[in-house]
Amino acid sequence: RNRMKIEEWLGEQNTLGIDIWKRKYQYEGESFDAWLDRVSGGDEDVKRLIKEKKFLFGGRILANRGLKKKGVRTTYSNCYVVSSPEDNIESIFDAAKKLAKTYSYGGGCGIDVGNLAPRGATIHNAAKRTTGAVSFMDLYSLVTGLIGQENRRGALMISLPCDHPDLEEFIGIKTDLNKVTKANISVRITDDFMKAVRDNKKWEMSFTRDATGETIIKKVPARELFSKMATTNWDYAEPGMLFWDRIENYNLLNTNHNFSYTATNPCGEEPLPAGGSCLLGSINLAEFVTPEKRIDYHSLFEAVQIAVRGMNHVLMEGLPLHPLQEQRDSVDRWRQIGMGSMGLADMLIKMEIPYG
Repeated sequence: RNRMKIEEWLGEQNTLGIDIWKRKYQYEGESFDAWLDRVSGGDEDVKRLIKEKKFLFGGRILANRGLKKKGVRTTYSNCYVVSSPEDNIESIFDAAKKLAKTYSYGGGCGIDVGNLAPRGATIHNAAKRTTGAVSFMDLYSLVTGLIGQENRRGALMISLPCDHPDLEEFIGIKTDLNKVTKANISVRITDDFMKAVRDNKKWEMSFTRDATGETIIKKVPARELFSKMATTNWDYAEPGMLFWDRIENYNLLNTNHNFSYTATNPCGEEPLPAGGSCLLGSINLAEFVTPEKRIDYHSLFEAVQIAVRGMNHVLMEGLPLHPLQEQRDSVDRWRQIGMGSMGLADMLIKMEIPYG
């Protein structure tokens, strides 16, 4: 058969791409053809799409698929969402343990800290009052920096609902460049909050602590909070905003009362349930433009079918490789895959359509 080299696939001039492939995805000097066989799982249609640059799996699949046979225990999923810690010290540190275990298998994590009591709430231990939800973010950030992954480090997203009384502290936490250095942060924004911004009303943030019955309430002008988010994001690129009602309403499982999103993966592009994982792949739109500067929809539809089938095979093959039982249960139940697209700018150039 015709053998292909990585230089042919990526182009001789693409020294950066070749270097990334050799450092991150090639296993112990395997040939490009051997890598293709391993990553495609023997699916000739998937292999063809990869060779034609029409589809590519996400990085963890490219690096790890098939290595179980060689005794390597790593996940095929790029990222996970772990269940939100409950408002007690055991659960807070259990969540840190889950993060550490997931990083050790090569996955990133998302976590929401909205269940944790705000700063100043009464607690029945030596401290008398809690330092608040935001204070535990450094613990999760520290764990992310501690657990090494070959040629990469762990990734973490920490989110907080917009009606949590620690919101202002959360928005500003990363203006201190020594705080939460190994995590992205995002606010879960509701439609009610945005209406309060539009109508220039005060925004009520409240939290009732189950253990004591104490309720902490804060009221701040919504526009003041929104402005602080926008300004801090402009200056520090954090926090992000997750429009949570839109995320939940656009979800195809929104009529299933047993399903709910918990947080997003570290890049924020895939909301997930507790224990959920993002198994990623992308269709390269630029490769479906015909010489007549049109999109070959027949080939595109065929590629999507092949890619979805290929990702479902990876999902089932990778089921025992998830670090935690809650992840194995969630993936087996909800079977989520993240199919994205890339190459939009190149597609528009080929079609001679002005970008934007």
